[in-house]
Amino acid sequence: PERSVEMRFGFASFKYFPYGGLEKDMLRMAECAAQRGHEVTILTGKWECSQYPDTPGITVKIIPVSGSSNHARAKSFCQNILPLLKEEKFDCVTAFNRIPGCDFYFAADNCYAVEMPKKHAKWVLKLFPRYRTYLALEKGVAGVDSGTVIFYITPRQKRDYSASYGTPEERFIPLPPGINPACRRKENAAEIRGAKRQELNVSDDEFLLLLVGSNFRQKGGDRAITALAGLTPETREKARLFFAGADDPASCRKLAKKLGVGEQVTFLGARKDVPELLAASDVLLLPARNEAAGAVLTEAISAGVPAICSSDCGFKNFVQDSGGVVLPEIWSDSAFSAALDDMLKNRDAKLRHAIAYSSQVDFTRRADCAVDEMEKFTIRKK
Repeated sequence: PERSVEMRFGFASFKYFPYGGLEKDMLRMAECAAQRGHEVTILTGKWECSQYPDTPGITVKIIPVSGSSNHARAKSFCQNILPLLKEEKFDCVTAFNRIPGCDFYFAADNCYAVEMPKKHAKWVLKLFPRYRTYLALEKGVAGVDSGTVIFYITPRQKRDYSASYGTPEERFIPLPPGINPACRRKENAAEIRGAKRQELNVSDDEFLLLLVGSNFRQKGGDRAITALAGLTPETREKARLFFAGADDPASCRKLAKKLGVGEQVTFLGARKDVPELLAASDVLLLPARNEAAGAVLTEAISAGVPAICSSDCGFKNFVQDSGGVVLPEIWSDSAFSAALDDMLKNRDAKLRHAIAYSSQVDFTRRADCAVDEMEKFTIRKK
């Protein structure tokens, strides 16, 4: 029978990369909406995946873009999508990047106007076409003249957008964490743990450290390697560090070799078995330099795995609540090594604490909450 469509939603994103946290959120929201009987069209400039979603009710349209740089292509995408949005007459349009003219913006990143001056002097930024372009797009989304409602995931994001653009209170909606339900700790977790550790050639008395992410520098890969090298000898000799993510490992591999831990660091590449890798791990590391939220932290906690993260991670509160470690705001390699050493020496107790906490939390409601708001918006509009 022909599928009955309740509402028509448009989801706009510069590109789709299957291993990105933002893209996973977008796809989970699309699947949630489609399961409720809505029609979702994903509008993107590039689809970096071998196949489109097979969920009935979800289609993908490629928007032609031009430009030799990322910011030029972003500007082109924003210009080229506007006529299509008017033509399609969607009930609701949600942007997953800073795309002016949409009804909602899912803020997966921190405020650009606040973060960029931390890296470069303001007079330098004024010379960057990239900075000017992204700042203009952000203002088009968050500025007082925009009507876009911002889905935010940490209080810091709301604070920074309000301070930078005067975005009114009523244009903010908080969303809870949203993880892949497959990451939740399963009844046969011990069996999964044993099988995956055997596959990775990690014995029961060794420590499995895991870092997940597609930008090793931003996620603090070099910091994790340095922390491994800084462990006390008796702990270091039993520790193995695994990277799961689509990035060039050359610089990290070079650092590991330089610090004498090259044989203890393994780069797995992009993986589809992150839930199983988490189940096999003793600790999840995210010593990130800039991380708006850190979905992998909630995935680890839900799997019953303790975590260590930097204070730059938006979800650091969940790490603290689950018995993990949030490192000091002023970065210290020695503090990281000391915290990791302590956690590994008390591995069994830390794992028990994390497992107990995992049974009390549900980090899977983000997509449902977002679609609830899209539905309410459409009903008010009609």
